[in-house]
Amino acid sequence: MAISGPKTEPTAEANERLVGFALAFAASIGLGLAVAVARIAFEGGTDGQSVATVRAWFVVAVVGGWCLASGRSLRVGRATWLHCLGLGSLLAYMFFGNIGAVKYIPVGVAALLFFVYPPLVAVFTAVLDRRWPGLPRIVAFLVAFGGLAVMLGVGHGHLNPIGLALGLGAGVACGFQVTWISRVMKGRDSLVIMFHMAVVAAVVLSVATPLLTGYTLPVTTLGWIGAAGVVLLQGCSIPLYFASIPRIGAETSAIINNLQPVTSIVAAYLLFGEAMTLSQVAGGGMVIGGILLLQLAGRRG
Repeated sequence: MAISGPKTEPTAEANERLVGFALAFAASIGLGLAVAVARIAFEGGTDGQSVATVRAWFVVAVVGGWCLASGRSLRVGRATWLHCLGLGSLLAYMFFGNIGAVKYIPVGVAALLFFVYPPLVAVFTAVLDRRWPGLPRIVAFLVAFGGLAVMLGVGHGHLNPIGLALGLGAGVACGFQVTWISRVMKGRDSLVIMFHMAVVAAVVLSVATPLLTGYTLPVTTLGWIGAAGVVLLQGCSIPLYFASIPRIGAETSAIINNLQPVTSIVAAYLLFGEAMTLSQVAGGGMVIGGILLLQLAGRRG
């Protein structure tokens, strides 16, 4: 007769990790879909500034409501708020540039340009710490930035420079922001910090958009659907991503977030038949591969 051991019940910690993985996957897929759906909004007559402004206020409402519903206080100290002022200004550009690039360049290229931020964070960290990053990280840097060069190098002069500047600028802004947060915001509630950053971003966009371009509403039904899709997908996915971090850790959440550009590329192909060139696929694969190598090197180091 076989002797059966005691039955193992899932622990609360294991359940929390499963929830964390689910939140991170949902957030990454939602953010990836939003970049592709932005093209529908732009083809329907609206623009990146207008969508980004509405989305910023939607994030304020969602994150603020989440904080209040979970019993968090939205009050922060003066020094923390001053940091949020700078971080929120970067977020305003990220909100606009990440999706605004899609109006000028292919969805897949825009999504991969934004993901220059993980290797940049590693570079900024190494410089600030004045330490040698180590051979594994150096190899990862070279692979990631080499992939970017392959994707955007010789033979891609047809790519609109405005779109490249918007997409790459959003990635650089994200790199600065992540580094800044990791330096000065440790120990603070990430959702509360996100709320204040979103408030600053929403105010900046609300002032800048009317002065620079004015608001542009969609002129077609599909345009309205696309704009609403971007707002809902990104506005809901951002707090989901932040909620995954305390459950599975920032590193694991970041690794899962590599699904974001893959989702954008697949969605662009399914929705618009938009296929990347062979060199863009190779370069994009190098970018994602370099990011994975970098994250794995960070976990071992």
